[in-house]
Amino acid sequence: MSGFRTTPNLGPALDTVYTAMPFWDSQLGISSGGVATAEASYRLGNVEMASDGGELIWVKASADIAATATTGTQVTITFPAYTVATGAGGFYTPVNTAILTGQYFHVRRGAHNAVPT
Repeated sequence: MSGFRTTPNLGPALDTVYTAMPFWDSQLGISSGGVATAEASYRLGNVEMASDGGELIWVKASADIAATATTGTQVTITFPAYTVATGAGGFYTPVNTAILTGQYFHVRRGAHNAVPT
């Protein structure tokens, strides 16, 4: 868990993995991906700051990613698509969470048990 969001916009939970791109359309009054209508639409690449000082980026998995305890699994972000796969990119998945191809989630810059950089 990365604490709570300190940036002023709303969006998906910082430590939840979604099987569909969550969105909310206030004009149509519809939502998907398990996002409540009180949460704003999100785009890949959105950056959030957490209460623990961590920087989190909203991404989509381009491959299955195994779970790793304590730190999360290190991944590399491919720009400009904001897709991730296991690698040495310095970003980490949520702790103890296996990710499947096509799922959406936040990655943290630096390991979850490290001082934010």
